[in-house]
Amino acid sequence: MSRNRRNVRRHKITDYLSTKTFLMIVAVLLAIIIVCILINEYKRNEDIKLLAKQKEEIDNMSEQIFVEIGDNISQTNKEILEKNEVIKMSAVGDILCGEAMIKDAYDEEYESYDFTHMFRRVAGYINKADIIMGTMETNFTDGDYTEENAPKEFAKAAKQTGINLVTISHNHSLDKGLKGLKDTKKYLKDMGYDVVGDKLEDEHAVLIRKIKDVNIAFLTYTYGVNSQSSKSKEELDAVSIYSEKQVKSDIKYAKEKGADYICVLIHWGEAISGEISKQQKQMADFLVDSGVDLILGAHPSVVQPMEVRKNKEGKNVFIAYSIGTYISTLADENAKVELVLNIELVKSGKDGKVYLNKVDYTPIYVLDNGRNSQNRYELIDMKSTASSYASGNTDIVDRNTYNRLVKGLKRLDSILTN
Repeated sequence: MSRNRRNVRRHKITDYLSTKTFLMIVAVLLAIIIVCILINEYKRNEDIKLLAKQKEEIDNMSEQIFVEIGDNISQTNKEILEKNEVIKMSAVGDILCGEAMIKDAYDEEYESYDFTHMFRRVAGYINKADIIMGTMETNFTDGDYTEENAPKEFAKAAKQTGINLVTISHNHSLDKGLKGLKDTKKYLKDMGYDVVGDKLEDEHAVLIRKIKDVNIAFLTYTYGVNSQSSKSKEELDAVSIYSEKQVKSDIKYAKEKGADYICVLIHWGEAISGEISKQQKQMADFLVDSGVDLILGAHPSVVQPMEVRKNKEGKNVFIAYSIGTYISTLADENAKVELVLNIELVKSGKDGKVYLNKVDYTPIYVLDNGRNSQNRYELIDMKSTASSYASGNTDIVDRNTYNRLVKGLKRLDSILTN
């Protein structure tokens, strides 16, 4: 028995629309498509112009903060310049190892830690100075690894970038007790660091290093330590906590030991604040009046303004109220915008004294590639990365990161060149 079939007619859109109406709709759709293409092309051209403008602005940004033009080391006096000793120093801020960085560095297969990828892209910018210093705001002692206590491999990776002098005087100095302070100092010294900031063997937290023909004294202080009221006298006596009495004693000691130039590394200020506190200003006044030649601050975790003052002898004293952090897991965007501060000193052939000659900086950024990335945290050079992206190398970072770099560069330029 055959199945009855019904002829089913498939309707076309032209069955319902007249040819004229259909053509009008097609024309409108084509017009919309063309307009969208033109808008996108316009936006693309405008973006190209924006990137070109931003690249020009980035390339023209000056990282120069200070250049001496005084009589003592006049750039025009060739005879004097030929006799001058030039000393180059670089400084970074707080070197912090957060728990997310520890996780990022852990190799499950070998059950070991490797932090080298975090520093690889900036190593070439900071290993050219005679002294490269920073605040090692991380402890290294046996026990669980936390925000305050990290694997020794972290200090090793930082050392490989060229950092050779660290202060361990900060608010976390006693987080792991006296044993933690002792272990940290030993680990760092065993790795080849010059370490200053404790008073475990001496009443003076002073380190003197001879660079070329110049004796530079490094003094270091912290405003205090965490849970200070609960610490014993023995613990507190082991850390260089700021006091005017201690400063006077240390400066006298440094000069008796033949110091030609006195540099202070100091932990002060308010965390995540771009404003210089009243206490910072008061402490800076006292340090300058007491005969300090260079003041490098840390702890706020963001970059703060810098200035040059004249001391009683008429010499320039450079004050960096906060260099920021060098590396950390801090989420605040301003805390990701960092720098390497470059300082040049000159021993004058005219009077034998040591003068501040030049200060500039290299802007760096703590890049977080996301918790699922193989290498989550990386330090990158802000200026070269942003300039490369604006030139068309859009694989180097994504657009959001590029925009943050541009914003950060402008922020640094505003803070440091005024």
